[in-house]
Amino acid sequence: MSKAHNQCQVPSDTSPETLVATLMNATKTAAITFTDKDLPSGSSDHNKALYIQVMACGKTVPKVLIDNGSALNVCPLKVASCLGLEASDLTPSDLIVRAYSNTKREVLGVATLDVSIGPTVIKIPFQVSNICSSIFF
Repeated sequence: MSKAHNQCQVPSDTSPETLVATLMNATKTAAITFTDKDLPSGSSDHNKALYIQVMACGKTVPKVLIDNGSALNVCPLKVASCLGLEASDLTPSDLIVRAYSNTKREVLGVATLDVSIGPTVIKIPFQVSNICSSIFF
């Protein structure tokens, strides 16, 4: 978000609402785009999620779901353990997350990780929760 902010020229008397709208528009310009050549073979229509591979804690996380519409970043406890994180590495949190199935999930803590995506390193806070994951190490 700060990268997007640095690319914007915003007057000092801008309202918070206008500033948020400006930042959101700026981040939309830095998007991952695809052409028809990138579609799965034999299909012109699909609804598959976009996963990328990232580095965190010196290890490769092979499948990371990209969803910039999410309100928070979730890290399954199994993934956090595989990255070498322990309970003492987490910042306490009393947050309860409601899943798509309307079930409540307790957040065990927040892990702020330096995540490498290609040449870029970003510090990202993750809500660590004991949920199932399709990621295998």
